[in-house]
Amino acid sequence: MRIAIVLDSVTRAGAERQALYTVRELARRGHDVELIYYRRTQYEYDVSDLGGAKVTFLSRHGSYPRFLLRMYRHLKRGGFDVVHGFKATPSIYGGLAAWLAGVPVVLGGYRSGGYQGRGVVRLLHRLSVHVFTGWVVNAQAIADAMVAGIKLPPERCWVVYNGIEPDAFVSALSPAESKRRLGLDEGAPVVSLVARFDPPKNHALFLRMAGLVHQSFPEARFLLVGDGELRDPIRRQAESMGLGDCVRFLGHREDVPDVLAATDISVITSHYEGLSNVLVEAMAASRPVVSTAYPGAEELVTDGHNGWLAPCGDAPAFADCVRRLLEDPSLRQQMGENGRRIVEERFSIDASMDRLVSVYEECLHRIRPPDARAK
Repeated sequence: MRIAIVLDSVTRAGAERQALYTVRELARRGHDVELIYYRRTQYEYDVSDLGGAKVTFLSRHGSYPRFLLRMYRHLKRGGFDVVHGFKATPSIYGGLAAWLAGVPVVLGGYRSGGYQGRGVVRLLHRLSVHVFTGWVVNAQAIADAMVAGIKLPPERCWVVYNGIEPDAFVSALSPAESKRRLGLDEGAPVVSLVARFDPPKNHALFLRMAGLVHQSFPEARFLLVGDGELRDPIRRQAESMGLGDCVRFLGHREDVPDVLAATDISVITSHYEGLSNVLVEAMAASRPVVSTAYPGAEELVTDGHNGWLAPCGDAPAFADCVRRLLEDPSLRQQMGENGRRIVEERFSIDASMDRLVSVYEECLHRIRPPDARAK
């Protein structure tokens, strides 16, 4: 198959990493793949080696109609079988251009918890129902939200879970060494949150949880990994709460596996998510997780098996989950091992790509039945 994956950028974030995994693995399997993106950012993934896949930067300058025309011409020349917009906005640009170019299979992609489209975006997504082949999402909860949000027929919405390389998140460092390198005491319990400082991630809940847990575990340290618009306000809030010594702001990191090695409990405090890459990566590193019970969290976390779920926004309940794990090292180890097995069985690259390729093939078969292709 000749396949185009359309992204807005290759910024260092979870959805973008999934797109690169997808492009590389599709190329490795012998498909003719092209990654198309249209915006530059400060922190970008290296896209120089994607297993032989072509990479095209198609600058998003000028008016929307002119950019759509450039995208249309590029896709028309490309002779693609499948164009897959990987996120909400790239689905609009890539999907409409692909439809105009006569691409046989046009797929949108949505990877955020719930359906958050508003105004023109929602209108265009609703219009897509009449011209796209369908949509690919990364959690059943998102599929349900898309069906309700844009009136998408359920049979045209496919769930493809995120896939990762589990061993890529296993550090060569011991927990003690990784803690020393971060300037932490070897015996200090460590709770970490890896997330951009954006409103949906709800870092304020993390701080409230940290303040409560710190009362019982004054030696505990709480790591915030990432950058974003709210980093400075959250830092000021931590200082105003008297948490300046126990909450550490590590900024953007290239060594997330080493941070996970230093971590005893990995957490997510979000109001909503898609399928959380952070949780999958922590589970790959054999770390127990605590997450807010946003819609879809139960697709990753089985309460009491590989972690705990706490009601969204409930700091005392969240803190209680963290305390229970800090009090019981054997439970932490067992939950971590359970999480690793779940990743190996359900969230590997191979499992994800098997499912995605089957979706592409199913869609092509609908357009080109086998007997028609043989003629």
